[in-house]
Amino acid sequence: LVTVLLDASSSIGCRKLENAVRDGYNLLVHTFASSRQQESIMMALWTFNDQPKVVHSYLPVNEAAKLDPTNYRSGGATSLYDTWCDALAANVAYAQQLRDSGTPCRSVVVVITDGEDVSSRRRVGDCARLSRDLLASEQFVLAFVGVGSDVNFQTVARNMGIPDGCITVQANATAQTLHHVFQMVSQSAIRLSRAWVSPGGSSGFFN
Repeated sequence: LVTVLLDASSSIGCRKLENAVRDGYNLLVHTFASSRQQESIMMALWTFNDQPKVVHSYLPVNEAAKLDPTNYRSGGATSLYDTWCDALAANVAYAQQLRDSGTPCRSVVVVITDGEDVSSRRRVGDCARLSRDLLASEQFVLAFVGVGSDVNFQTVARNMGIPDGCITVQANATAQTLHHVFQMVSQSAIRLSRAWVSPGGSSGFFN
């Protein structure tokens, strides 16, 4: 199960990155759908600004939505912590349904953001507790991508409970770096589906 959380706050528009996010995510979907692992991957897509929004829950990759101006448009503040907690809870519930029906699964949750939280009801400690519990199950990989240089993303991600090997920061917020980000996510998730990376992410999702 691959859950992608995309920042859609106003800073994305200010940086003129809306098209880059759409194109990068659509490339991610295409890469999954073209891989040998396509039948073993299901995707869910969330976007977030003032509130989390579920674009769609878990679908086979060849049915996953593509982004366009109707379903991805920047505006508002950043509800990073609320989105993280809500998405993890939804993932846990769906994964348990699969396991109860006899289908084993592992989960990758990756958030891509260009800013720190400014509008969530939850606090970073809520994220850390939930992240710690899920990582202890060894069925989850939790990953964080920070884009830009005006936030200490390493500290933000660590405080949310994300392991160092699952954090990457792209200091230059450009269309090219975002394209690279989505390439890294797709390659890492496909490696994980081949069991080249440990489920708990100890060897590093981005390494």
